Formats: sequence, structure tokens, C-alpha cells
Amino acid sequence: MDDFKSTMISNYYADKYASNTELLHLYHQNTKHSKKYLMGNMYRSRKMLNSPNFIMATKNPEKQFPLQKETLLKKPSENSLQKILNSRRSQVHTPNEDSYIDEQIISDLFWSSYGSNTKGTRVVPSGGALYPLEMYAIIFNKTDLLEKGLYHYSPKEHSLQLISQEENVFDLSKYIMMMPNLESPSVVFFTTAIFKRATFKYDTRAYRYILLEAGAAAQNISLMATKYNLVSTFIGGTDDFEVEKMLNIDGNQESLVNCLFITKDMKWS
Repeated sequence: MDDFKSTMISNYYADKYASNTELLHLYHQNTKHSKKYLMGNMYRSRKMLNSPNFIMATKNPEKQFPLQKETLLKKPSENSLQKILNSRRSQVHTPNEDSYIDEQIISDLFWSSYGSNTKGTRVVPSGGALYPLEMYAIIFNKTDLLEKGLYHYSPKEHSLQLISQEENVFDLSKYIMMMPNLESPSVVFFTTAIFKRATFKYDTRAYRYILLEAGAAAQNISLMATKYNLVSTFIGGTDDFEVEKMLNIDGNQESLVNCLFITKDMKWS
């Protein structure tokens, strides 16, 4: 009850002191996707995306300084983190219909996303240590302790709250433009932001900090997934309105920021 009261009081003052955030909400709302919009964009850009010259161009930096002195760096050191970074994969080559992952892996994935560290803060940097993100995930397999379903993560207790087990939660085709070989995910993470938890201090600039924080959380999940030979795929093709409806959030005060698939690959497993 004390946690609930402190949250209510904090939200009251966050609303009271937040100002000049119209541009933040205007930009976020106007950059949301629908599946119809996404499919149109993909169709129009298909020729360029399949062009060998375009693919080659994207591998090079946009800016180069050929007349300036260039120094070759030493090779990256060989350690466990370097190995994980080097092995990270976002594409499934050989789909695995068995999506089962055990409770320890699930625990580590959630902890790496937004968990508490030994200092009492979080495993990701946060502007002003305000932590405006919320972490949700669909778990697609049943374990001894966990049912299949949509969960919300509580970092303080390192616990999961089961939100829904309705069939529409598992029908990803309704709110995500599926990519090849991702038909059997193990976990799908959704990161949302409650903007006023940061805007009361940073106004519209809070949006930059929120996106940086969400990116750090997603990268942590990717690295932890790689440790367990799992593929991590960022999905830009979400129908934001349908995802927010599925998560039962208002889409304004709390809104979707990103989506991340965790999937198995037979060759890698």
C-alpha cells in the first residue's frame, strides 16, 4: 500500500510540474504505425531494398575523410563480452518449432531488461534515475512456475504479473507484420514509456532520454539472449494502435516504444 501511495503522490506532482510536452506527444502519436501503412511503405521501397548497389552502400559510412590521417585500431580483445557481441544474431536461419525456454533463462532475460543491480539502481542508464519505462512480454511456453500469457515485469521484486491469457494475445498476426522464420517465438518483449515520469523534469527533451534508455534495455536483452544461443530480432513492423490495445494501455500517457522477438534457431541451439 505504501508503494501505491508513493506512486500516486509522485504522479500527482509529475502532472503538476510537467509543461511544454505537446510537441513530444504530437511527434510520438504521428509516428505510430498501422499494418496497412507499413505494407504500403514496404511495397514502394522493395526495388531499392533488393538492389545490390543499395545493399553495398548501406555497409559504408555516409561520411568519409580520405584526406585526413587514418589510424588503424588494435584488434578487439578476446573476452566473454566480446564473444557475445560478435555472436549476436537477429535472423533465424533454420526455424525451430519448439519455443520452450526454461525459467532461469526467462528470469535472466527480464532481469537484463530492467532489473535492479547490486547498487540498488537498474541495469540500464536512466536520465535523472527516473526510470519511465515499463516492460511487458508474451511468454509462449508453460513452465513449472509460469503459464503461457502476457506478463508485466516488476523490477523491485524481480517478479512477473500475469495480465492476460486470452487467445488474441498469442495471435501476433493481428498486431505485428511478421518477418520470415519468426513464427515460433519464445518470448516477445514490449517496452512502453510513461512520459510524465521524465517530462516533469526534462520537458520535451525527456523524449531523447526515454529512447536512449529503451535502446539500452533492448540491447541488454539481446546480449543475454545471445549468451543462451537465442536470436533477438527488433521488430519495427508493429501496428502500434493494436499493440497498445492488446497491452490495455491508453497510448497517450503510456505508449509503445519498441518490440523485441526472442527466438530459437535449430542450427544455433
